[in-house]
Amino acid sequence: MPYYLPDAESLEEIFGEYMNRGLRFDLTPVKPFGCYGLRVHLGVLSDVAPLFGLWPDKMETPEQAQQWLEEVRDTQLPEFYQLR
Repeated sequence: MPYYLPDAESLEEIFGEYMNRGLRFDLTPVKPFGCYGLRVHLGVLSDVAPLFGLWPDKMETPEQAQQWLEEVRDTQLPEFYQLR
C-alpha cells in the first residue's frame, strides 16, 4: 500500500497560520502502530506536544493526505491550541 508523507511545503500550506504563531510540526515514526505521526510542539513555554496519527489508510495519495491533515487541523489541533 502506498504511503504519502507530507513534505515541509505541504505542512506549511496546511498549517502555516499555526507555524506563524511559533508551533513546530515534525514527522515521527510510531512503531507500535506501524505508521508515522505528526508531532506538534506548541511552543517554548509548553511541555505539551500532541501526536496525531498519520494512518496508512488516510495517507494513500497526496490528495487523501491533504484531506486528512486538513481534518486534523480543523478538528483535532484546536483541542490543544486555539487561534485567536
